[in-house]
Amino acid sequence: MENNKQEAARFLMQATLGADLETINRVAEKGISKWLDEQLDAPLAADDRFAKKTNAIWQSFRKRLVQAYGQDALDGNGNNPALPYQWYFRMAWWDKNLSGKTENLLRHRIAQALSEILVISENSQLELDAVSMASFYDILYVNAFGQYTDILYDVSMHPAMGVYLSHMNNRKADPERNIHPDENYAREIMQLFSIGLFELNRDGSRVKDSQGRDVPTYDNRDIKELARVFTGLKAASYLYEWNTSTFPYNGSTIDFDDGVSKTYKTIPFVDMVKPMVVDPKFHDTGSKTLLKGRINLPSGQSGTRDIRDVVNALVAHPSTGPYIAHKLIQQLVTSNPSPSYVQAVAEAFGDQGDMKAVVKTLLTHPEARQPKKLKSPLLRTTQLLRAFQAKNKSGKLWLTGDDLKESLAHHPMAAPTVFNFYKPDYAPHGPIDNAGLVAPEFELHNSATSIAYVNTMYNWFFGEYYPLVSTKISMTDTNIPELEPDVLFSYKRDQLNLDFSEELVLARRRDFDGLIDRVSLLLNGTAQCEVREDIKTAIANYPRNPKWVVQTVAFLISISPQFAVLDNQQEGAA
Repeated sequence: MENNKQEAARFLMQATLGADLETINRVAEKGISKWLDEQLDAPLAADDRFAKKTNAIWQSFRKRLVQAYGQDALDGNGNNPALPYQWYFRMAWWDKNLSGKTENLLRHRIAQALSEILVISENSQLELDAVSMASFYDILYVNAFGQYTDILYDVSMHPAMGVYLSHMNNRKADPERNIHPDENYAREIMQLFSIGLFELNRDGSRVKDSQGRDVPTYDNRDIKELARVFTGLKAASYLYEWNTSTFPYNGSTIDFDDGVSKTYKTIPFVDMVKPMVVDPKFHDTGSKTLLKGRINLPSGQSGTRDIRDVVNALVAHPSTGPYIAHKLIQQLVTSNPSPSYVQAVAEAFGDQGDMKAVVKTLLTHPEARQPKKLKSPLLRTTQLLRAFQAKNKSGKLWLTGDDLKESLAHHPMAAPTVFNFYKPDYAPHGPIDNAGLVAPEFELHNSATSIAYVNTMYNWFFGEYYPLVSTKISMTDTNIPELEPDVLFSYKRDQLNLDFSEELVLARRRDFDGLIDRVSLLLNGTAQCEVREDIKTAIANYPRNPKWVVQTVAFLISISPQFAVLDNQQEGAA
């Protein structure tokens, strides 16, 4: 049974954002295969949406803001109005992932992985609309076990992506007025979201031409041709919620009656939740041919038909299956999957991107039991908070995320660019690079973030300075005093606490080996703790202080290489 627990614990590090001991025991008793099938088949409640949670949190702050300061607080009265800034999505994300139902643990993990492939980010104009970002995240969450064709189509039509990669308000060419279609999304849907830069064999190796050179999947002509497909897209509707007639925008003032076409107005003047629509006047209806004739669109098609056909063709392209398979394996299991592993997942992907088959194949492949990768800062954080059942008295796990983003440089939907937080082929100098291997997450692991992580863990476990939670403020500016840590920590009912009740029992008994076994199983996936003797040496002088003993065990394991690296053999870096 002990081996079953260790196998379950390690599996859950891949398949979830973190698991407590109760979950580990349940999976050990049930069996990984049965648990996985139950997760893949679990129905999703109609109201289980990040957008609903985000909007509810935003509306609760909004209502109190108006009650306290009147309508002027929303309108801005000449200043920036109150908007659903990025914090509200962050609050919803943490609340749902820390208190979510156990039947959706796998779905949450896959959605998070997809969010680092199909990237939008709050580090853009999207910071003004948390509900839109949440609605975008719902595409990944709802369709985590659906078809990649549907995911990619919905992503292409979502206004958040339309703003982030600038194909909202994209127009067909008009040479006389020097108007040319925006090429940004056309490039990234190929390079990052589907076929990648080079043609791939089914096992992920690169196709070679007759001279042994890599074969590009597309060229600049393909980008220009594909950009024509994404013309005519605009917001579904235009929303003017604020009573004032002006709004500071791009350094100038926009009047609702300024005579400027509303087509040029985006956030916060447009519906950022409903899918974009196509204005036929601005869509290029000519025939389109790209990717060496793989995609041929006849003239006269509607914009939505063009986009749907292109998405279907991109997903069915021979390179897409291995490209997405490789990225998902890197997210969940190992930085350097074997060709046979990539091929197995790519074949499960098929021509439409069967995500349910992909996830099952990915997590049940023999190589999945031999993981080797550095855990990202986010995954270490979620694993710790979930392992010790983080909670507060208010019952609202509304983490603001500022402290985590600042110290760890990693937070959901906050990548610095569309290329994510780290490159999939990144290799740190030294043994990994010399061996011809990659370790993507090491791009986030530098002298600043590594020290910041240790300091963060020290503050957590010895200062009880856990991630900041807010329920009592209205965040109308990025520099408001109500977001200061001292202010947030003054609200005792909101402060997070970890449940160390079982660990304290062992500490009081002075069963230090039993305590280390328990915490190591939770965090390392094995009772064989590599820093056991260091821990026992550290607690030797204070054996009669159970709380300090537990804090020391949790701290030293949380900063150990064994915890940082997902590695079945526990031999070292990824």
